[in-house]
Amino acid sequence: MPSHDPSTYLDFDLEIGPGAGLAYPVTVLYSPAGEARSTMQFPPDERSLASFLTNLHTALLDSGSPRRAALSPSQRAVQEFGQLLFDALFTGEVRSRYDVSQMQAVNADLGLRLRLRIRPPELAVIPWEYLFDARAGEYLCLSRNTPIIRYPELPQAIQPLRVVKPLRILGVVAAPRDLAPLDVREEQARIERALAPLQASGQLELNWLSASTVRAVQRALRTGPWHIFHFVGHGGYDEQSDEGLVVLTDDAGQSQPLFATQLARLLADQRALRLVVLNACEGARGSQRDVFASVATILARRGVPAVLAMQDVITDRAALEFARAFYEAVADGLPVDAAVSEGRKTVSLVVGNTVEWGTPVLTMRAPDGTLFDVTPAPSPAPPPAVGLKQAAAVEVTPTPSAAPTPVVRSDKVEPGPKIDAAPHRVAFDWVEIPAGPFLMGSDRQIDPHARDNELPQHTVILPAYRISRVPVTVAQFAAFVQATGYVTSGEKAGWSFVWGGAQWERRQHASWRTPYGPGSDVNQKGQHPVTCVSWMDALAFCAWAGVQLPSEAEWEKAARGADGRIYPWGNEAPDRTRCNYDADGGDTTAQGIFPLGASPYGVLDMAGNVWEWTRSAWGQRWEAPDFAYPYEPRDGREDASRTDLRRALRGGSWHNGAHHVRSALRYRGSPDNQSGDVGFRVILPGL
Repeated sequence: MPSHDPSTYLDFDLEIGPGAGLAYPVTVLYSPAGEARSTMQFPPDERSLASFLTNLHTALLDSGSPRRAALSPSQRAVQEFGQLLFDALFTGEVRSRYDVSQMQAVNADLGLRLRLRIRPPELAVIPWEYLFDARAGEYLCLSRNTPIIRYPELPQAIQPLRVVKPLRILGVVAAPRDLAPLDVREEQARIERALAPLQASGQLELNWLSASTVRAVQRALRTGPWHIFHFVGHGGYDEQSDEGLVVLTDDAGQSQPLFATQLARLLADQRALRLVVLNACEGARGSQRDVFASVATILARRGVPAVLAMQDVITDRAALEFARAFYEAVADGLPVDAAVSEGRKTVSLVVGNTVEWGTPVLTMRAPDGTLFDVTPAPSPAPPPAVGLKQAAAVEVTPTPSAAPTPVVRSDKVEPGPKIDAAPHRVAFDWVEIPAGPFLMGSDRQIDPHARDNELPQHTVILPAYRISRVPVTVAQFAAFVQATGYVTSGEKAGWSFVWGGAQWERRQHASWRTPYGPGSDVNQKGQHPVTCVSWMDALAFCAWAGVQLPSEAEWEKAARGADGRIYPWGNEAPDRTRCNYDADGGDTTAQGIFPLGASPYGVLDMAGNVWEWTRSAWGQRWEAPDFAYPYEPRDGREDASRTDLRRALRGGSWHNGAHHVRSALRYRGSPDNQSGDVGFRVILPGL
């Protein structure tokens, strides 16, 4: 017999009501076999519940260790308690209804979804996910035929959201420097790998937020709609406030707790949001005094249809394996509860000697488990013509220095029209750069490595603008290509510049899709900066997304702030904790993994990783710029219509040494050339 359609289930709704002493009423509210009532004695015998929870915690802490025995004592205790839970919950007529419902589901080639409505808070904290049916010799939740979900009693009805593809996921990774490190890069990579086919086909869009402050998350949420919110980081439960929490970061990269009510407030206005995934410890841990105390239940009460969270500690490996299998199952078309069961099964099989598969808790309010009613996206309109009107309001005045004094320029150019990002095409994590002066260029008294074309150092006054916190990613560029059918310069030419170990060489068939030529790909690089893109490619992306390339002045101010520092973080030489640089034979890294290298405004990856195109012209000569300093935006350097001029590159790359990742360093590239160490970031004028 073929396996059943995993999106089709019969429901078995079971409610545990408030009790008297150790007796709790259990009611089958709905099942294929009809309704029933019984009484549950809990705890079922004289054994202490605290003793079981201690054994469970010990088993979780002991997870994954090599062992010859089939079960450790603590794991055996968990299984025995799971059997006691099952026997206590399914007793009398309730068990009869369950057995008949199971038989009907099997005969109909369907699954049976167990929906638990647990009203007493002292029982809501029990890990019911460990229900063990001794007759089958298996935990219920390890089969997608019998998923277990928590179904809180709430007044609002949740209906499937009609969504035009793609489904949009906002991912937030919080790794505070003052807490234990997490393998967040590996989790990102596995999720990207699982979702790559869906992203490539335009069914799903995954966006990782590079910063994890409250302000950054709030700003990103405004660029919605978002359908799934995925958090990776630390979580916990505060006994004093009797409330769960997750941990974000402050501006200094230190931990900043965000309580469940605060997170709910942050997400409450996201009416399109259907699923929150909290890959953090204890996101589902509740209180024995209040059934709505965990992060998961508080989010559900505020209207989030489904929350997947952890009710205890979980190791990095188990969390990674669960996330990968969960999203692979979602990508294969399984509903959320079935995908959770697949994730549990993977942890039990791959990690081994563990009971961590019971740590995830699915709290869901969708009546039939369906969160989305997805319809195909309409055919994309042809891409707009490439070309941006460039203008900037700047004032240039000299800075007192031993360097020659530049001419004072105080006249202004009126700014161009404000450009808003095209709605829903691609999301950017914007950083606001305030209006005001900054020091542009270098002073050799401070920086002995300054080049002639960086002199003289001078003051430039810019209006306010926004800049993307990180360069444009492979995933963002792929969305552009998917929507427009755009063919890059490298794909047309049939080559890109690639580092060959001794020199840069023209590598045949190297492009943004295959940055090292045949045999390479970007399947696991969704959150890396896109490379092998020309200046012309960058302009085409900007025209589609409704954004601009930064000028040299805008780029440099965002990188170094107003005080003329040499690097984004100050005047100290770079090291491996601040940026990706000086890696002969290296490669790009994922965006935002060097928070210690942030600029004064919080912009990331402005030193190393990839050179970044600016809209500013360098000139026709290679050896020296035709557009020298002081910076003057009205002298033709910001004219984007001239494709005969080389364009300025900034920031250095993974290949370059310390002196080349200085914030004031100027480099150049032909507008129709592309290289494996060149990308770009974008801006929006105004705030």
